[in-house]
Amino acid sequence: MLTYSAHAIRGGFAVAYTRPDGTLCAVMDCPTREIAQGHADTLNEHQQAQHRAAQLAGLRQHAYTERRPVRWFEPDAFA
Repeated sequence: MLTYSAHAIRGGFAVAYTRPDGTLCAVMDCPTREIAQGHADTLNEHQQAQHRAAQLAGLRQHAYTERRPVRWFEPDAFA
């Protein structure tokens, strides 16, 4: 799971995440640390919400009732 954070760069700050090989990947540039940290927190919250939704979808149980077809056709009288 990615974790976004604010990093100082020349001319301001950047919101970035760490790749598996250890390098940083910048997502956006911001003029102040507070704005960059706010964007990073928002991205982290959004990602956590998506992760929770994916976990709940995996835990959702399907009913064991008989499934009905989506489309129904009249019995063919001439078959």
